[in-house]
Amino acid sequence: MRGISRRQFITVAGVALAGGVASGCGVREIGLGLLPAEAENNDAKGTSPGGDGSGRAGQPVAWETLIVNGLIVDGTGVPAFAGAVAVEKGRIAAVLPAGGGQHRDGGRFFSAGKSYLPPPECQVIDAQGAYVTPGFIDIHTHNEVYLGTNPQAEVRLLQGVTAQVGGNCGDSVDSIAAFRHRLGSLGVNYAQLVGYRNLRRQALGDDANRPATAVEMEGMIGRLEEGLDEGAPGLSIALEYAPQSAVSVDELEQYAQVLARRGKLLTVHLRSEGKRVLEALEEVLAVARRTGVALQYSHVKALFAANWDKYPRILESLDAAVAEGVDVWGDMYVYDFSSWDFGTDRVSIAEDNILQGLAHPRLFIASDSGLYENGRANHPRAYGNFSRVLARYVRDKQALSLETAVAKMSDLPARRFGYTERGRLVAGNKADLLIFSLDAVEDCATRQEPAILAEGMRYVFVNGVKAVDGGAPTGALAGEWL
Repeated sequence: MRGISRRQFITVAGVALAGGVASGCGVREIGLGLLPAEAENNDAKGTSPGGDGSGRAGQPVAWETLIVNGLIVDGTGVPAFAGAVAVEKGRIAAVLPAGGGQHRDGGRFFSAGKSYLPPPECQVIDAQGAYVTPGFIDIHTHNEVYLGTNPQAEVRLLQGVTAQVGGNCGDSVDSIAAFRHRLGSLGVNYAQLVGYRNLRRQALGDDANRPATAVEMEGMIGRLEEGLDEGAPGLSIALEYAPQSAVSVDELEQYAQVLARRGKLLTVHLRSEGKRVLEALEEVLAVARRTGVALQYSHVKALFAANWDKYPRILESLDAAVAEGVDVWGDMYVYDFSSWDFGTDRVSIAEDNILQGLAHPRLFIASDSGLYENGRANHPRAYGNFSRVLARYVRDKQALSLETAVAKMSDLPARRFGYTERGRLVAGNKADLLIFSLDAVEDCATRQEPAILAEGMRYVFVNGVKAVDGGAPTGALAGEWL
């Protein structure tokens, strides 16, 4: 820990922005049109229509928020660029690169030769010295209990997560519609997978460890279809855990066929993540080959030192499958221990494997976070996974660029799960976005104290609403069901 408070705003040293160099001044909010003209940056005055003192009005716009002077990392992986982002009615109204100059004058905003006139109540955030990025999307969570007691989801928001998917590893809810009604409004966007454990227990009751009959299979497929109708992005299964381990390959393929027909995902925790991880991976790749299902390989890893040398072969297997036309992606977290051994000093995941995974184009970031009543956690990844990517692997180790990291935490998971209106800062998309200085971001949760809030997210917007303001959660419940 560096002892940096969430309420501090530390600039990115030496980053040149439009209108000057990052100077260390904090984020401030003003009402556009209320700022005295002499306080504006008028270096480009006279070069844009309406900026020459002629009094010509700018183009009226209905922007509610305007973020200026930031470095924009748009989620696509392209290099960061200086510019402004406008928000209106929960969506991104405009992304305006600063090429050609940007400035404000008399209530108008000038960018690239054009003049815009927002309403006086439009709030301006000066993001000088900070990055503006899409909100992060965590597609592998176990937060159902937590969201029931903490709908504001501040644990997730303070590491930049604005959308997440629950019901992973086969452990979901019996009825997604009922669960949605019970949860009500949330601070983050949310979706729930159908869980195979739930299907099996509903159909087989206490005798869930035996093979399913044809009638029971029919019932489980019907409940899967029902869950998909209720908005589930797919089916999750943990082949390693009883009673899910009782599933046969034939049964698994029947579910995969339903998912393939409906364009939904099969997310899989393998039968083994240790000694037999390669065989376990081949089992599900074979199902994907035969059925055409879109396969999401959950928390890719090779557990325990005796198996670390298998990790490159895991990645090679993924590459080979993709080359054959198999639709497979994977997700990973960035800690060297799992939830099964976090209470020990054992290192069960190799740092070299983590670095190899971060470099692989088919793997993106997810937390596998377990969060329970009132924020109790069984692993620090619930509180810090996304901040750890930024602080440890982007800033400190420089293992990957910020642009690549943001893509792996926003655009790639959004595309994979079909959330086409999220994950990128482009006009028309939902306004889930972050403002932060990379120097200020810290993951504070540890193995010994896994429930410490992350620091450094200065502003977080969910559907255009401030969920974090000046580093503090607002309590807003602006999330939508995905």
